[in-house]
Amino acid sequence: MNQGQILFRNHDGFFHYVYGVPKNAKTLLNICRKNSHDLDRILSDVDLDTLVRLPGSYNEVGERGEADIAFKAHILNGGEINVGILMEHKSKRKKNVLNQVGRYALRVIMDHDDEIFSWIPTKAVIIYNGPTEWDPLAEFRKKARAKFQGNELPFECVLVNLANIDESVSLESDTPSAAIGAIAMKYAFNPEGFKAVIPIVEKMLQKMPSDEQTTLIEKIILYLGEYIDEFAVEELQMAWKSIGQRMGFVSAGDARRAAEKEGRRDGFKKGHAEGHAEGHAKGRAEGRAEGRTEGHAEGLTEGQNNAFDAMRKIGIPEEKIQEAKALLKS
Repeated sequence: MNQGQILFRNHDGFFHYVYGVPKNAKTLLNICRKNSHDLDRILSDVDLDTLVRLPGSYNEVGERGEADIAFKAHILNGGEINVGILMEHKSKRKKNVLNQVGRYALRVIMDHDDEIFSWIPTKAVIIYNGPTEWDPLAEFRKKARAKFQGNELPFECVLVNLANIDESVSLESDTPSAAIGAIAMKYAFNPEGFKAVIPIVEKMLQKMPSDEQTTLIEKIILYLGEYIDEFAVEELQMAWKSIGQRMGFVSAGDARRAAEKEGRRDGFKKGHAEGHAEGHAKGRAEGRAEGRTEGHAEGLTEGQNNAFDAMRKIGIPEEKIQEAKALLKS
């Protein structure tokens, strides 16, 4: 895909959906630190098993919108001493990213119950998965003002480029949804690369309950649709369909398409029959058209309801059926 084909959205809910969960955030950080000496260094004194998502008792976190996801955690062998972990996701270069995370690290992650040291030492991790190389920290150190700060920011900060993560490390993870999410983000701008690692993704999906599998796949398809063109998305959907056939699950997208097909067929039959009868009785062309339109609408709804009932009988989770209904209305 060339640069002209790259799509961007202002907001990305996929990162929040997957990594707002502490155990998933821990997995992502552990995957990334395997290939990042700097990240491994700043996390070496953090107990990632104690991650707690903010907000909590931190009453200024309402200012968020500055940052993606923030946690607090204990330091290793440090009792109840807290440290802040800020995870900021970027899919494109952003000039003011250090100002952005700095405002959050220095002003928002505060322990207001501590009258002596209210600020919590914060470690910021910029998670980057853009199509080009980028290092805002190196750019900062080139500036003349950096030398007056010893070339260091007033808070710990590391950039992690997801292009560098190792899929084999993801395969070893005991939190497959987080590992699969990292792979999806790595190949957000490279659908061919993503298709190549689908066998690895399929192995990780087998570790998940079927309802979680289908939900995650739907989220990934929506996520990748933010960055790649519709033809590439269709190819990936076909790849997911083949996985679904082998593993025996049905996605919300499959359910929606089945309901649409069933609704169109029943709607056409009922609309044609009722429209013909109505029009014949009225004896006017507009009567035939009106009857056919109304009958088609009623038949479409009835056909969709029949399809949903059939899906319930074959054991498709109600959550997937409701997602399919929502997609039909959108």
